[in-house]
Amino acid sequence: PARAIGNDEGLIMSRARSSKPGAGLPHPDVLMDEAEAWVNTLDAWRLIAMQAVTVEAKSFLVGMAVVTGCDYGDENVQAAPPYSEVAKDAVEASRVEEEFNIEQWGLVEGGHDYDRLNCSINIHAATFLVSSIT
Repeated sequence: PARAIGNDEGLIMSRARSSKPGAGLPHPDVLMDEAEAWVNTLDAWRLIAMQAVTVEAKSFLVGMAVVTGCDYGDENVQAAPPYSEVAKDAVEASRVEEEFNIEQWGLVEGGHDYDRLNCSINIHAATFLVSSIT
């Protein structure tokens, strides 16, 4: 069962897991098992690219999109755009929350602008790595 912690806009949903009681999002166990099985199929290069994008974007799905969107050698993957477009989309997806806050509260020079740059560099580097090994 899921439990809510906090109130109003600070509400956090969490589902207890046997490995980390009181931690984790409310994802079904089958989803977690399938995600783990997919990650276990990645080679070392794709795994490090996946990790880099997932950490930067704070999203497993953005990392998965970068790794699978650049996998030109797999016949099961539909034709992917050039890696620069994949990276651009990944950067935009990973910056939604911070860009919303910038619109609401303003840009902090020397903070938000460096975050934008670092995000772009890290995601472009990981995307380039994946596109280079296919």
